Amino acid sequence: MKQRHILGLAAVTLLTLGACADPNAAQGKIPFPSGYVAELPGDRALWETMSVEQQQRALAFLSTGSTIQSSLYGD
Repeated sequence: MKQRHILGLAAVTLLTLGACADPNAAQGKIPFPSGYVAELPGDRALWETMSVEQQQRALAFLSTGSTIQSSLYGD
């Protein structure tokens, strides 16, 4: 339970930082979380095509040091 709380807090932090970083985010979408370590070529374009649910999952992956692209693969 504590680990989920920490991951949730990390995701909220990334959301907050992302909101500050990208004032031009698509309406109803989460702003791109710029400045994370594992940014790969094409991540920004991919982010714009993702649903909000996919973006939320990606934020959880980023909080553990993973990538946006790996968040789209099944568990």
